[in-house]
Amino acid sequence: MKPVSIPMTQPSPCKTTHGRLYGAGQMAIVFSNMDTNDQSEWDPVVNALLSDRYMILTYDYLEHIEDQSRTLEDAVSFIIEAGAKRIILVGASRGGVASIKAAARNSNNDSIVGVVALSAPIEYEGTIFYHHRELSGIKIPKLLINSEDDDGAKDTRKMFDLFEAPKELLFCPGDAHGTELFHKERESILQKLRGFAESVFAAYALD
Repeated sequence: MKPVSIPMTQPSPCKTTHGRLYGAGQMAIVFSNMDTNDQSEWDPVVNALLSDRYMILTYDYLEHIEDQSRTLEDAVSFIIEAGAKRIILVGASRGGVASIKAAARNSNNDSIVGVVALSAPIEYEGTIFYHHRELSGIKIPKLLINSEDDDGAKDTRKMFDLFEAPKELLFCPGDAHGTELFHKERESILQKLRGFAESVFAAYALD
């Protein structure tokens, strides 16, 4: 693991944010935090996926705002500069929203080739994060993960219906939210993530 400073292009008093860069290679995964803004919540998954020889980036949000997708896009630009050619976005809760919005815009030279969202809502407290056209317009492979009794489970099902193929859905028992799912469902989620990443990256194999 290498601590890194990620340059920010969005308006902010801070010019950089802190991240952790793991591994090396042309296939990369970028993890986006929940509201807790705690990179260490991804450790159980990061440590396992490193054995699959992916470059991995986690990072901090600069401030508490609803839409973190611009910060994520700066993180994606950073990992592209570090050598990544194909990138999967993985986010939990607010980070899932950011990942889906970034995938919908896909402003990083088509480097984003897959997106995974854990417990990502469509709307929260009156704020609608994306509309039907944005969701149906995401053509890359998509994986939605949530618990059956999470407050956002209804949004997860609706989002899955709005997505066009290729798409996958995993519901776990209980009411865990976001990275809390790893506490009891780590192995099943990790197996799903690994299969998704292998399938997506295989379709974009580089010479």
